[in-house]
Amino acid sequence: MLESVRNFLSGKRVIVIAVILAIPFVFLGSTSFGTTFSSYGTVNGEPVTQIDINLATSQVSQRLQSIYGEEFSLEDLDEETSLGLIKNEIINQKTLLAQAKRMGLNTSEQKAKQEIINLDNFQGDQGFDQALFESSVRMNGFAPDEYIRLVQESMSLDTLVQAMGVSAFPIEKEIIAMASMLETSRDINFIKINKAELENTQKASLTEGQEFYDANPFLFLSQEQRDFSYIVLTFDAFKEQVNVPDGYIEEAYADYTDDIEGQMQNRISHYMIEKSNYDSDTEARQSIDKVLKDIQSGLLTFENAVTESSDDAGSKDAFGDLGLSSGDAFPEEFETAISSMALNELSEVLELDDSFHILKLTEVLKPEVKSLAVMERQLLDELVDAEALALMQEGFLDLESMVLEGSTLGELADAANQSISITGLQNMEEITLQGFDNYSSEDLFDAAVAPNKIEIFESEDSYAFVMLTQKLESSVQPFIDVAEQAIAEVRSQKANQLIEDFSQDAEEILSGSKVLPGIAGISNETFKNVKRFSSLLPPEVITETFESSIGALVTSTAFNGDRFWAQSSNEVIPSEADFSDSIDQYRDFYTDALGKQYSGLIDKALKENQKVRLKNFTSN
Repeated sequence: MLESVRNFLSGKRVIVIAVILAIPFVFLGSTSFGTTFSSYGTVNGEPVTQIDINLATSQVSQRLQSIYGEEFSLEDLDEETSLGLIKNEIINQKTLLAQAKRMGLNTSEQKAKQEIINLDNFQGDQGFDQALFESSVRMNGFAPDEYIRLVQESMSLDTLVQAMGVSAFPIEKEIIAMASMLETSRDINFIKINKAELENTQKASLTEGQEFYDANPFLFLSQEQRDFSYIVLTFDAFKEQVNVPDGYIEEAYADYTDDIEGQMQNRISHYMIEKSNYDSDTEARQSIDKVLKDIQSGLLTFENAVTESSDDAGSKDAFGDLGLSSGDAFPEEFETAISSMALNELSEVLELDDSFHILKLTEVLKPEVKSLAVMERQLLDELVDAEALALMQEGFLDLESMVLEGSTLGELADAANQSISITGLQNMEEITLQGFDNYSSEDLFDAAVAPNKIEIFESEDSYAFVMLTQKLESSVQPFIDVAEQAIAEVRSQKANQLIEDFSQDAEEILSGSKVLPGIAGISNETFKNVKRFSSLLPPEVITETFESSIGALVTSTAFNGDRFWAQSSNEVIPSEADFSDSIDQYRDFYTDALGKQYSGLIDKALKENQKVRLKNFTSN
């Protein structure tokens, strides 16, 4: 499973998305996957849209072409295989994205925009070209906001896959090597720049903020806003329309008691004589009559008779037990006799074609019959639920047919005796459909949602008929509304320039040939005997330091943006003999901690509790 994830996420996803802009999607050819619906269900709660299908189709096509050559096409495969590959790609993408969100690895819109600004695809003569960006993404079927969201998701997945890139298969030499690696220590001399502190000390004027705003309007785009009109059919509303017929409860209770009677089960045992074991049927009958007489007189128990002389070898060790019947498991002659027998009573001799039998009723299982007072609410609820579901399904099918015939939302509302609700102009984060929860903002803001076209959303207990009535495209916000953000960007730029200038002197400062400048947020420290998994420094810094040679200058950026320049010295590597008495502790750590941390994460993310609810997914 991990290998497929590596294939799926090889390289930066941002770059993958940028490359997609340079090729035609497979869905633009003669084969297309999906339907006219704007929603295709969910995977682990993440909505699946037409764009997801398009991207997955393109990804699968590229992967197959890398294996079988550029001439290969999805059309070379049968429909079921193609759909299976694409569905699997979507499930992998969405499962990983849901896992990234659960782990708090979300990428902000601002970071995504910064990444996009640096992509070569969108560079003009003067750097980032907003017009080129918008035309490029629209030409390939994306709205700008949609493309930004894709980049956000991709950057989140980049972070996640780094945590999934290790798997452990313990053998003795590896355990010793791992123990040695864990216990190897170095002294680390480093310079740290606290990015947040450095930014906060930078001065930025309103004029500088205005200049940055004028030069980078793309960073200050407002969110698209949409207004929807809609009606909702709910299960609860249809329950209120159900009329309970007079006398229904009494009739339903009578049916209930009849059913209970039909659920009664009887256990029997038998004593059997095979006719073939005697010279005649008469002789066989005389033999079993004598046994019955002995049992009735008390000379012999039924159980002893079975174990001593019953001809049914399969049941005699169990005292003739034949099991349970609700009225149809045994021969008709048996069932007729049982119906008039009391518990522990013996039957008369029963004759079948090849044998004679004596039955004993050994157990009667009869379900408890609840009173009418107890059952009344349950019976009423069952009726209301069944009738409401039927009414809702009927109402939905009627409205769905009206949609296909071109009816307006007003006509649908009249037919359903519903009032039309209006969301008002809202952005993707604010949008809500009152009375209907099974949708996502991505569904409503999908580029495929066209004005004045009714979209249908469904859940287990409700349906929504939704129509886009107004749309305000993203636009550059007035400077007065984003002045603080612009000034913060100026501070960030100045801090980045200071860091860039400082990097030229970092090595000489670490060596002592230059003095550390007295700038707030910049410090120089040395830690002794630092081990590979120490928490004294960010893991990015320690990892790069230990992967570099002694004395090499390591430059690293921590997850929070802090910048480090580090050099290591005085490495101490323990020998194998140092672990002779404690190697079992490292074995437990290797198998339990690392194994559970990585393979457990993958199994949980890709296999366990996976909720796939794909719909409207066909080949056209």
